[in-house]
Amino acid sequence: MFNFRNDYHDLCHPAVLEKLKTLQEEGNIGYGYDPHCERAADLICDAIGERLPVHFVPGGTAANALALGFRLLPHEAVVSADSGHIVSDEVGAIEAGGHKIVTVETEDGKYDPEKLEEFLNTFGSFHNVLPGIIYLSNATETGRVYTKEELAEIRRVADRHELPVYIDGARMGSALTSEACDLTLSDYPKYADIFSIGGTKNGALYGEALVFGDKRLAEEFIYYQKQRSLLLAKGFALGAQFEALFEDGLFFDIAKTANAMASVLYDKLSEAGYAPMYPLESNQIFVEVEGEKLEKLAEGGQFEVIEKGAKSIVRFVTSYQTRPEEVDALIDILNA
Repeated sequence: MFNFRNDYHDLCHPAVLEKLKTLQEEGNIGYGYDPHCERAADLICDAIGERLPVHFVPGGTAANALALGFRLLPHEAVVSADSGHIVSDEVGAIEAGGHKIVTVETEDGKYDPEKLEEFLNTFGSFHNVLPGIIYLSNATETGRVYTKEELAEIRRVADRHELPVYIDGARMGSALTSEACDLTLSDYPKYADIFSIGGTKNGALYGEALVFGDKRLAEEFIYYQKQRSLLLAKGFALGAQFEALFEDGLFFDIAKTANAMASVLYDKLSEAGYAPMYPLESNQIFVEVEGEKLEKLAEGGQFEVIEKGAKSIVRFVTSYQTRPEEVDALIDILNA
């Protein structure tokens, strides 16, 4: 059986599990004021290259809802690409917090800065919301990865409209270790006022880190996090996981392995006549599969069906646990 449904179907990386075991009987302080959270934040800041506020949250939806809601006034909306994760994969979590999402049309999940500028210029009537923050994910929901210049152009548009930028880094590891990426973690504070570093999809049991470029703003974030019921009493369990991930570069090693297996799968899919819909830039691959093959694939393992039709669009996601025999099993079915 193969499993390409997602990159969080395992419990966690063995090194993360070993770190969690050390917490037993330590008697840690709660709510993130413990040595593990402090050290994890220091390790993340070492990787960034500057001291910035870091807060740990339970998961990706929590990270997005907290970061975006915290920065918005009641009459302000979130600007997102039409394929953004917050648009169709979070059950209206942002709207439930009282803020509208307004979307910009994209061809491949990435913003076109000119279209973004044109879209922002359409606002101004008091009958409508005002854009309050620009949301983007890297890697995107289509598996694409932003370059340094692309983020710089979005930042310039945001600055002209005096808007902050939030980058959803649920799959930041895959993005940063992509061959298509010319960014490093140290570049992110230049382009984002807040960004998340995803642990859930990169070897953690659960959890994301939120990094704030605005230090003054971050001082009050914990109040908002507590009010939204998303501040864990056992915060040390989050800190310990990010300690493990950022010790000796494990966070990046995990992502490199996932990307390497995606490259193997991408090439074999292409050889089998199933050309992926987008260039290979991360650990997500989208292909069109005939109905009869779809049934056979479902018997052989797990994957995500994005859109059903005569030819269905399916998504295959690799992880650090993906084995070559899983790739071969999938390809054998397609070749049968």
